[in-house]
Amino acid sequence: MSLISCSNFYRYADTVGDGTGVKDHVSDYSVTPGAARLDAAAMTLLRVERLLVSYQDASGFRASRYGNLGAALTNGIAVKHLDAGGGVIQDLTDASPVLTNAGWGALCYDVDVKSWGAGDEVLVCRWTFSKAGKAITVRPGERLAVEFNDDLSGLVSHRFQFQGRQLVFDDAGTLAAAAKCSDV
Repeated sequence: MSLISCSNFYRYADTVGDGTGVKDHVSDYSVTPGAARLDAAAMTLLRVERLLVSYQDASGFRASRYGNLGAALTNGIAVKHLDAGGGVIQDLTDASPVLTNAGWGALCYDVDVKSWGAGDEVLVCRWTFSKAGKAITVRPGERLAVEFNDDLSGLVSHRFQFQGRQLVFDDAGTLAAAAKCSDV
């Protein structure tokens, strides 16, 4: 009864949370909110080190808009750590959702707009949780969610990749002990 495997993971957040759902979040979420999810499976701990955000739209990104949608988002994008019942363990955006391109800069030091002189532009950013203290531990049944409640259908692409370590155990006792230790 022990740790079965420990490996790096690189997973795009999707609509299901296990890697099998839709990974590109370009849709109208203004009526029915949506979320890009990363769920921890049974007997698995996820140590999430960072989140990579990337979205593509027509050229002309401005700090005061989201993508090139022409305005800031009304409700914004929130990133949350949720328990099995959907309760908030931690709101990583601290009740201040991302409304604009510049909004990612308040959370992620590494933000850049890539432009190739013609065609679409791409905003990319890296939010390294471990640089703010330690990785986020997602236990079985818990999830990280990037929540949307705006019309994002004007974007060309909109993706969120979580990266970190995945620890798989063969018994609940060892899993519970490891979940208490931030150095596993």
